[in-house]
Amino acid sequence: MYKILLILLLFFSGCTVDNTPHMKQLIDQAKEQESKEGVIHKDILYKSTLLFDLKLDIYEPLIHSETPSPVYFYIHGGSWLRGDKDLVNLYNKTMHSLRQAGVTVVSIDYRFVSQAGIAAMVSDCFDAITYIQEHAQQYHLDPHHIGLHGHSAGANLALVTGFTLSKKSHDIMFIVDEYGPTDAVKLIREQDNAPWWSQFISDASLDKISPLRMVHLNIPPVYIAHGDADKTVPIAQSFALFKKLQEEGIPSSMHVVKGADHSYRGASDAVIQKHRAEVKTFMLKQYAKIKTPNKSKI
Repeated sequence: MYKILLILLLFFSGCTVDNTPHMKQLIDQAKEQESKEGVIHKDILYKSTLLFDLKLDIYEPLIHSETPSPVYFYIHGGSWLRGDKDLVNLYNKTMHSLRQAGVTVVSIDYRFVSQAGIAAMVSDCFDAITYIQEHAQQYHLDPHHIGLHGHSAGANLALVTGFTLSKKSHDIMFIVDEYGPTDAVKLIREQDNAPWWSQFISDASLDKISPLRMVHLNIPPVYIAHGDADKTVPIAQSFALFKKLQEEGIPSSMHVVKGADHSYRGASDAVIQKHRAEVKTFMLKQYAKIKTPNKSKI
């Protein structure tokens, strides 16, 4: 009965996305900040379903190289319910530095839990990476050097995607997790105001987006960052994952953003800019490990 109700709810309420005023503001801001530099491929169809056409954007490097470009793969946040691939442009300084270093930036849209459920949301992330790898020659990409990054729900999906794919290949170079939920069962079941959809989702389904329960020995380096005043996703979720990764000997680091609530609200601009610079430095160091000769400016 619950499954039937969920299907009906998803069909009638999930076909459109109701972005909150805050999310709408962020999306508008991101669109205004969108990079116009270099070659950009917008709205590439990577997957088509009965109800949805799923698209991604590719921002080519700002330098030319005969060597295929490694990939920075961004998954936006939004409580698994909202958001847009354009949100990557909120971090345009990081994007510029990566592209200047010869990295291709990819940002994706995916179906939300309110539109198709947890399994579909996760499979969209897998399928977007598969698309990039299968079209690597077309876009001059290195399909075996991919870094994952996300914020909040996007960080959660980056972890899930990276942890899963690293079981069978070494194509994922690193994962940057910024205040992402790591134990969805604990987070949602212990909330006073749990999301409406959670009453129709089993713990077994929530396990599929609980990276803390998915740790294995082949995970690539993980960079974790979280605000110490986060009221939406408690910082304890990040500390729990960090502890587990350390116990398993996985290269990982934990970075606390002082005075920051969720999305780093409440932190000073100086603190946020310092943090973003540190994230950028981590990623550039990872990509620098790849030999990419014969570079020149476009």
